[in-house]
Amino acid sequence: MIAAKALPDCCKPLVSGLVMFITVLLLLLVSAGGASAHAQLVASDPADGAVLVAAPRQIVLTFSEPVDPLVFRLSDPVGQMEMLPVVRSDTTRLVVTLPSGLVPGTHSLSWRVTSADGHPIGGGLLFSVGKASATGPSLASATDPVTAAGLWASRLFAMTGLVIGVGGAGWAALLFRPCHLRGHAVSGGSSLIALSLWLGIAATPVWIAFQGFDALGEAPGGWMSAAVWSAGLTATAYGRAALVGAAAMVAALVSLRVRHVRLRLGLSGLAFALAGLAAAMAGHAATAPPRLATVPAIVLHMLAAMAWIGGLLPLLAALGGSSRPSPDRAALLLFSRLIPFVLAVLVGSGLLLAVVQVQTLSNLWATAYGQVLLAKLAIVSLLVLLAAVNRFLWTRPASKGSPHALHLLRRSILAEVVLGTLVLAVLGLWRFTPPPRALASSFPLVQERQVAEQGLMATLSITPAWTGPVRVSLRDLMLDGHSIDPLSVTVELDNPANGIGPFTREARRGGDGAFQADGFVLPVGGVWNARVTVLVDDFTSVTMTSRFDIAAP
Repeated sequence: MIAAKALPDCCKPLVSGLVMFITVLLLLLVSAGGASAHAQLVASDPADGAVLVAAPRQIVLTFSEPVDPLVFRLSDPVGQMEMLPVVRSDTTRLVVTLPSGLVPGTHSLSWRVTSADGHPIGGGLLFSVGKASATGPSLASATDPVTAAGLWASRLFAMTGLVIGVGGAGWAALLFRPCHLRGHAVSGGSSLIALSLWLGIAATPVWIAFQGFDALGEAPGGWMSAAVWSAGLTATAYGRAALVGAAAMVAALVSLRVRHVRLRLGLSGLAFALAGLAAAMAGHAATAPPRLATVPAIVLHMLAAMAWIGGLLPLLAALGGSSRPSPDRAALLLFSRLIPFVLAVLVGSGLLLAVVQVQTLSNLWATAYGQVLLAKLAIVSLLVLLAAVNRFLWTRPASKGSPHALHLLRRSILAEVVLGTLVLAVLGLWRFTPPPRALASSFPLVQERQVAEQGLMATLSITPAWTGPVRVSLRDLMLDGHSIDPLSVTVELDNPANGIGPFTREARRGGDGAFQADGFVLPVGGVWNARVTVLVDDFTSVTMTSRFDIAAP
């Protein structure tokens, strides 16, 4: 009620209409049903690194969440590559049919799938037929560096068009109209808003193309390839979100050229709603449970960001310049009254999403996602500080025409525009950093590794694969293809990155014949080295090594 009283009468129908439209939009989004987290490969048959007597007919990949297959490539011991067909046995299991007549040696399977949150993920596994090759095929990296840079840059331009362009067009429609102005145009602000919209629209097809390269796991090239554009548009949710975002920018661009007041307000309102929908269509947060809370939070966070950062250029134009030294007092005061409500929505929705995604305070500095969030919060804190200084120190004297206050306010607003763009640049890094929520919910309970050294082979596993008490097991222990009964087995774990360990425990044979070492407590996540020393006889000791990725749920 307080916010409604602060609005002029000519703007109240617009606000009521937008509230109704956004409410219906949120209901539609929430009713779309549940979705899953960032998927991870939890098991494969054969296991990664397995040495097989005979060539397998197929490889079964099991993921933590439903996935859609993209590309599967098989490389043989001499480096020849072949594309493989995939059959889905259920939503989380993919069956890869292997060609007949695989030659002896080490083969690699590189795979790319799309998880429910719209992100392409990739990986690979090695298996050997007969015996391992001296130099086996290498596994391709998950994302090409040029593709990653192109994704980040094109997304930045598109997001700038949405936040600064669409947000600016909305404020231009609200502020620069007869009930607030007295007959003058603000061409400078509109020109910058239009420029950001044109750049965002132009960046959209580039963003879609890079999505295609990323989905296929390819370096940029073949820009006219139908496979690249098909993958960019349909393989991930980001392609569809980009199209909706482009529609929002087109509607906003048209609104800047329309003179009819109601049509201009309607177009800018439609642009806002489409931008909110685009934000909720893809990304880590879009699939985070409970969606009844997270999806509306995403939409509100996006709308609030556009209302704040997007309003800066129109506000700068309303302050006047050399051609019009007197500020538009009504526009300045209206912006000042509304922004506290916008910031409340921005902070509240952002806090909810941060709690859902990060889960524990330690994940802020222990994970890449948390570190990006900290960088964002640092920049936003500067923005809030500048906004507070603007509101409580300079707005009122500037509205009365104080030249000194107007000068300081203009400089501060320009700084806010730069900082707001920097926030968008930092947030682009989230495209490559799964949140702790996704890592914790999708990390496998058990991790297994095939280890071998000097003719000694075994399967090494760690349970569970996250911080806290864990058990290390060694089974299928064989020397030169024959089972052995060693004199002792010792397990050692350490985390060199954090200077932790090594921890050493004796392994004892269990009822199932496997050697088990208990008593390990892993305090932090990350990469842990495992060394297993097997005393084969009084004169022979063999140490096998492997690495495990431990999550910090």
